[in-house]
This record gives sequence, C-alpha cells and structure tokens, in this order.
Amino acid sequence: MAEAAGVSVATASRALAGRGDLSRRTREKVADAAQKLGYDRGNVMRGRPTTLDPRLIEFVLGSFDDAWTDAMTTGAREAAFRLGFDLVLTLERSEPTDDWPTRVATRRPSGVVIGIIRPTARQLDELRGLRIPIVLLEPRSDPEGALASVGTTDWQGGYDAGAHLASGGYSRFVIVTGEPRYRFGRAREEGFRQAIADTVGLDVVRVNSEWTDAPLTEQMLRAIAGDRSSVGVFACNDEMALAVYRAAAQLGRSIPDDIGVVGFNDEPRAARATPPLTSVRQPLRAMAARAVEIAAELRRHEDASFERIELPCELIVRGSTRAAPPTSAR
Repeated sequence: MAEAAGVSVATASRALAGRGDLSRRTREKVADAAQKLGYDRGNVMRGRPTTLDPRLIEFVLGSFDDAWTDAMTTGAREAAFRLGFDLVLTLERSEPTDDWPTRVATRRPSGVVIGIIRPTARQLDELRGLRIPIVLLEPRSDPEGALASVGTTDWQGGYDAGAHLASGGYSRFVIVTGEPRYRFGRAREEGFRQAIADTVGLDVVRVNSEWTDAPLTEQMLRAIAGDRSSVGVFACNDEMALAVYRAAAQLGRSIPDDIGVVGFNDEPRAARATPPLTSVRQPLRAMAARAVEIAAELRRHEDASFERIELPCELIVRGSTRAAPPTSAR
C-alpha cells in the first residue's frame, strides 16, 4: 500500500491510524491506495491497542458568531464537562488546504460532533480507521442511518406554526424558506403546508430567501402585499421572519392585524422585536448535549446503523400573530 501511494511504510501506517502531522494530500493518497487495494480495517485491531483516551469531544461548526451557535456551544460544553470530557471548538474553514478532518486526526479526540454541516465522502474517508465516533447535529441532508444524528421535530414545528396562523383568521398564507433547500427547511415547509391544508384548505405561496442576512426582495414584497387582504407568514428561521417585519414597514401594514408572522429558532432577538415575534423554539442546548452524550456512548459500542433522534420543539406565541377568536358557548 505504501508503494502504491508513493510514501514510506511509516507514513502509510501513520495515515491509516490517524497519527502524525501529515498533509491532507498525503492522507488522501494513502486512502485512495487503500481503497484500490481493497484494504479494510473492519473490526480487527492491528498492532497494539490504543489505551489512551484524551477525553476530548471535538465540536465542529461553520461559525461561532451567532445566537444559534452560542446556544449549541453552551449545551455541548455543559454535557462534555458533566461527563468528564473537555470540549474543543473546531471551525470549518473555507481554505481547501486546511480541512477540519486533518486537524481532528492529529488530535485523535474521543468523539466528534458536527453541527449543521454534513461531512463529505472524502472527509469521512480521511477519518476512516480512526475509530472516532461521529455525531451529526441538525445536518443539512439526511444521513439515512449511516451516521448518528440529533435534531428537532422540524415537521411538527412547521405544522404548529400553520395551525396557529390558521386559527388567527388570516385570508392568505405565505411561507418564506431559505436556499439551498436543506432537509430541515423542507420538513418545516411540508409541516406548514399540511396544517394549512388540514385547517383552511387554502394554497400557500412560497418565497425563496437566504438562511443568513435574509434580504428584503421584490418577491417577498409582492407576496406579502398581494391583494391587501390579511396574510399569515411562516418564515423558516427568525432571520427571515425579521425581513418580513421590514417588508411590513415598507408596505405600511401592521403586525399582527394585517400580517401575522411566525419564525423558527426563537433567537433572543425574537422576544425583543416590535411586536415580539411568535417563533418555534428549538431545544438547542438540549440537542447539543444529547449529541455529546451519544458521542461518549459510542466509545463503548459501535452500531451498524443509527436512528435519528429528535427532541420536541415548542411554539412560543407572542405579539406578532392574532389570537384565535373565542369559541361560542352553547
């Protein structure tokens, strides 16, 4: 294998074991050679067993500068410390020569929790053979049982948002969803559409936006303005919901009488909005804590396939939506 990869035997051994400060290119060459030669570490331990456990949980995220990641980091840190681990924060950088799996391989942590992002096949190949448990936290695509994953009840959250807006007596309904259409966005939209179909049987207009720094677009203005009738809007995160607030102000329409708005995530600024934003609260700290717990559990046993674990979300009703009209007493 070393000959096929064009490296020394010692380098091939270190690459397969995840040891040593090797470049990503070297690790890729060894992984490619191993695949072509049909090499599979399988469940057989080669060489002396590793008894050293650094008691580290690696938490990989694309950024650490918003309310979502703040809550996730807090939950992961609390769980790691409670279980006797230290938490290492790892940033997914954009430079192709500085890939996070290489840094993980150097540290050989007890487990890896990956937030939002889903590792590519190449990244997983780079970690292959390291015997490091990997847990996905609210991944953008469905791992289909190949990796452990933790999330929230996105479909139910969308359904609850739709049922709540329908109870407010709005005449039209709009969903604002982000591009790309990630797994959680699709689930929230499907739940919302189902609730509207079950309650009032009206069509739902989709407005495409962006997950971060959601712009106020002409498409959003047209959809919300409509025929000037009242409209219930479900935005698939709070960022997009606050863009709807800006649209309402530009159109001279009031929230919640003319426009009802429900967001998703329940960031701290949702409660500070004017009026305070109704939002679906994700149990972010609990989700991150559960992911760390699973990573620790997988140190003791390895499963062939995994069920996705979902923690329930909760609709937090505030002033951006109408209250349901009282039912008539009989």
